[in-house]
Amino acid sequence: MRAWWELYKKEILALSFFTVVIFLALFAWEIFLFYKADKWIIWLAFGLSFVPFALYPILILWLGYNSYRQEWKDDTHYFLLSLPRRGWEIGLAKLAASMSFYIGISLVTLLMIFVFHHGFIRGMVIDNIYKNALEPGMFIGLAIRLLLAYWIHGLTLYIAAQFSQLVSLFYDRFRGLITIIVFSLFPYVVYRGAILLAPLFRWVPELSLGNFVYFEFGIPRIISLSIGSGPFVAYVLMITAMFLLGSWLVEKHLEV
Repeated sequence: MRAWWELYKKEILALSFFTVVIFLALFAWEIFLFYKADKWIIWLAFGLSFVPFALYPILILWLGYNSYRQEWKDDTHYFLLSLPRRGWEIGLAKLAASMSFYIGISLVTLLMIFVFHHGFIRGMVIDNIYKNALEPGMFIGLAIRLLLAYWIHGLTLYIAAQFSQLVSLFYDRFRGLITIIVFSLFPYVVYRGAILLAPLFRWVPELSLGNFVYFEFGIPRIISLSIGSGPFVAYVLMITAMFLLGSWLVEKHLEV
C-alpha cells in the first residue's frame, strides 16, 4: 500500500501545476460574474457560474488520454513499468489522482458559487423550492445524486480515453485514428455488456430518488420516485472490467 501511495503522490505532483492554472481561471471567472451580477439579468450571472461544469469533462478526458501518452512519447515508460508494481496499481494511481482533481475542482466550484451567489440562492432558489412544495431534503438528495452521476460520467470518460490510447500504443502508425475508433466503440461495448448483466442484479434494492409533491385540484399528491439498481451495478462492473483490461494491456505492452 505504501508503494502505491508513493505512485499516487507522484501523479498528484505531476498534476499540481495544471490544477493551479485551472483553479486560478475558475476564480477569475467567478469573480468576474460576481461583479457583473448587479448589472446583468438577475439569474444570468448565477447560471453562467455553472459553465465550468461543462468544461471539466473535457479536462478529465484529456487527462485520461494523456495518462500514458507522454511517457511513451518520451520513452520514459520503461522506468515506470520497471517498478515492481502490477499494471492495475499503476493505472489506479493515475486514475485516483485524476479523479481527485475532478472531484476536488467540482466541489471548489460549488463552494465558490455558494459564496459569491448566496444571496441569489437564498432569495430565489430556496423560495422556489418551497413555493413548488418540494421537500428541501429531496432537493438536496437529488443534487447529491446528480453530482455523483457527474463524477461517474467523468470516471467513464477517463477510463474510455485511457483505454483507447493504450490500445493505440500497439500500433506504430495511425495511433490518433485508432484512438478515435476505439473511443467511439467503447460506449457501445459498455452498454451492451451492461444490458446483458443487468438481469443478474434484479435482487439489488431500487435507488430511491425521494418523494415529489404536487397539487391536483388543491389536493396534495405524493409520488415516490425510484429507479432500478441492476443496470447501474452492471454499468459499474463493465467500467471496472474495461479499466482492468486496460491495466492488463499496460503489462502486455512491455512484451510486445
